[in-house]
Amino acid sequence: GVSRMTARKAVMKLIEEGYLYRLPNGRLEIRNRSSQPQVALLAPAHPSGETDEWNIALSKLSRKYKFMFKPVYYYHNDDPVIKSTVASFDCTFFLPPAPSAGLVSELKKTGKPFFVLNSDWSSYGIPSIMIFPPLFVRKMLDHLASMGHRRIDCLNVQPCSGVISERISVWEKWLDEKGLGGKLINEPVKVYSDPYPAAYGLIDKLIRTGKFDSKAFFCITEPAAFAAMCAMIDHAIIPGKDVAVCVAGTGAKPESFRPSLTSMEQVPLEPFLQKCIRWIMKRKQKWTGPLLMQPDNIEVAVRQSTLPDTKRRLP
Repeated sequence: GVSRMTARKAVMKLIEEGYLYRLPNGRLEIRNRSSQPQVALLAPAHPSGETDEWNIALSKLSRKYKFMFKPVYYYHNDDPVIKSTVASFDCTFFLPPAPSAGLVSELKKTGKPFFVLNSDWSSYGIPSIMIFPPLFVRKMLDHLASMGHRRIDCLNVQPCSGVISERISVWEKWLDEKGLGGKLINEPVKVYSDPYPAAYGLIDKLIRTGKFDSKAFFCITEPAAFAAMCAMIDHAIIPGKDVAVCVAGTGAKPESFRPSLTSMEQVPLEPFLQKCIRWIMKRKQKWTGPLLMQPDNIEVAVRQSTLPDTKRRLP
């Protein structure tokens, strides 16, 4: 006997207060307050080693701490599944797009806790886990400079989100401080597109047209680094010997490629996630931990892709 709008508002109120929750397929379920906590990993719907790492870590912890875990994927920045997931689950771990005041406001309105991964939303009052802060980019650049490189080029094919832009900015500032040169090769793919073929095609084209003259490559992400090395190898250019190649992050499997990829040391995800999971299990209303959680230090893991060739002089 009520209007559709009134019924919709009533359902939304029941979701907000935790009596109902919406499944990823849109169906509503009654929440059993005595049941295990429902935890989601909310991530972009494209292939990503980054997503895989968080997925595996949370899956392991779900077995240890006895909570229900569900990966959920969104297809664009305005996808309604973002808000519905945060509203439906007891807690969400979110690999987000670039933050906007509107998105942050909408997610806060759900009243449900969520943690942002690999981005810093602490200024919005959102607890964030930054496994590889852009600050550590400098260590990788120092490594390349210690090999004698006076020009360090930067390769990016990812959409310029907050973290990507920050890494490029650190590279630019570092070059300026050191008085060194470098060229930015920045051709972002469309959002949610696969960066690997784009990076391969870009480097392959530069080589075929005679425009490839890099001797040190600082790659913003692992797919760009692996694709660039594959393109070089296909043209008889040897990474590590002819061109030094490294990646800005820790890399999912940097040692599995040949030549193996110089990256930052791997950082275990579980210790950071455990702090959040223990809080979730206690079902407390407000997060009392630090808003920004990140490693105190990360060292460079030098591998074959930046081994210096002592028989030649670096430019």
